[in-house]
Amino acid sequence: MCKIFIISLLSLFINSFATAQSIVPSVIMGRDTVPHVLLHEVDVVARLKNPRKYARQQQRNQRMVYNVRKVFPYAKIAAAKINEIENKLAQTDSEAKRKQIIKKEYKELMHTFKQPLMKLTVTQGKILVRLIYRETNNTSFNHIKEYKGTVNAYFWQSLALLFGNNLKADYEPNGRDREIEQIVRSIEKGAPSHITRR
Repeated sequence: MCKIFIISLLSLFINSFATAQSIVPSVIMGRDTVPHVLLHEVDVVARLKNPRKYARQQQRNQRMVYNVRKVFPYAKIAAAKINEIENKLAQTDSEAKRKQIIKKEYKELMHTFKQPLMKLTVTQGKILVRLIYRETNNTSFNHIKEYKGTVNAYFWQSLALLFGNNLKADYEPNGRDREIEQIVRSIEKGAPSHITRR
């Protein structure tokens, strides 16, 4: 009786193992069947020889990941809000109605986001301005100019310049903003956003 139980248990295990094996995608090459699995993309960068420089670089990378992760949701919200405002404005020809829509949306945005955005660091503010360009394909300066007027846009630009920021900054995913782009892509994929060094 015990032998029958062990044999039936083993046969169940072998059957479940065989079905699990058939789930893995495979490619037939010649007379061989080769398992075919897609792996997550990983960025590999040469490790610095100097341990101090390497430690500083790792710390800088971790800080960049933290900053991008903190401000990227705000850039996504900004892009969605701009699309929403554009849709509302497209439905009216009246200049008074357009001003009313912009005033209402501005008041809601200030009520919701003024406090969190005031707590951002200067570096996070710079990253946010670039990510807003990435998400909307337009500068923060142009958005302010379009909705609040030229005088307001130049006022905020001069204030930003005092803090080392630039509302007219664009986004260069293959140039100066390559590191930010790598982090954003890994966030969008849901993968851990870090750079592996060897």
